[in-house]
Amino acid sequence: MNIEITTNTYLIGVLSAITAGIIFNIGIVIQKIAVSKISTSAKLLNQLIRKPLWLIGFSFQFIIGTPLNMYAQSNIGPAIIPGLMSIGLIVLTIGAVRYAGEAFNFSDFAGILLVIFAVTVFGLSKLSINMEEINLRDTVLLIRLAVFTIIIVGFSVLCHIFQKSNTKMKGILRTINAGLFLSLSNLWLGIFMVFFSKWSNGNFLLSDLILAGISCAIVFAGSMLGIAETQRAFQFGEASKLIPIQFVPVQILPIIAYFLVFNLKPATPYSILLAISGIGLVLIGAALLARRQYA
Repeated sequence: MNIEITTNTYLIGVLSAITAGIIFNIGIVIQKIAVSKISTSAKLLNQLIRKPLWLIGFSFQFIIGTPLNMYAQSNIGPAIIPGLMSIGLIVLTIGAVRYAGEAFNFSDFAGILLVIFAVTVFGLSKLSINMEEINLRDTVLLIRLAVFTIIIVGFSVLCHIFQKSNTKMKGILRTINAGLFLSLSNLWLGIFMVFFSKWSNGNFLLSDLILAGISCAIVFAGSMLGIAETQRAFQFGEASKLIPIQFVPVQILPIIAYFLVFNLKPATPYSILLAISGIGLVLIGAALLARRQYA
């Protein structure tokens, strides 16, 4: 009976993540259309928050997509959720070509197909995390988590510096930077869901508030900065090429966190091979898209 419940929980988490990915990418298409109507010389974010169309896209992501993401987190943890959410790239591609007027060729199709195929591979890896079993009073775990967070922030700073001096790579570097922010937000959302689960079961401790507050702040800041960088990236490239590139850090970093931060063992003998294969598919797909975006 326990195996059945575990399997059902896993499937529900997978379906929630896939649905969240579709909703998020519908929002991205709407936001891209709004961004395309704004001059590159304008103060982008100040203009966007006055655009009803952009606010509709934003609402899709935060009112519908975010709760689905949180529900998926509570069921399967943060490791493979980004990989599953990349199924939304199908919606993004169709929407960007049909409604945002973006061009598309075979290389782009192959790149997106590889990223989408990675969804199946990540799903089969079963690298789910039972967040209720994570001990957030483990000092060693907290140190690993802090170091991992600092490293991601360091990469983000490098992206910000390099995009200022390389106009041709500005769109790619901004979308990678957005991916770093969103990865951080996704990781710490998983941490927050640990506390949320405990509190839902009546296990409230005053000492939890500090780390819960930190996790909330990082989730909010990471999400807002990720969205802001994504909109800026849209000024220098096409959404159908940039978002799959953004998925490189978004998909790879949670897998790394599974092993290096949470120090978990593979769910099956094939989990590591499948995870590496998924990462490889993402990298190759992103390279095909980046080549066209950089050209």
